[in-house]
Amino acid sequence: MIAKIVLLFLVGMGILGILGKLTVPGAKRLSDARCRSCGRFTFGKPCSCKGGRS
Repeated sequence: MIAKIVLLFLVGMGILGILGKLTVPGAKRLSDARCRSCGRFTFGKPCSCKGGRS
């Protein structure tokens, strides 16, 4: 009984993982919001590192 529950849980998590990899809404927008030199997120303001984009 417990093995069946664990197996169903793992199968469900696998399906969610596959679907999450296929359709991630806003992934392109999030990657564009990063600083090109240091990788920090820059939402609405320039990065404070020396090589940051303005």
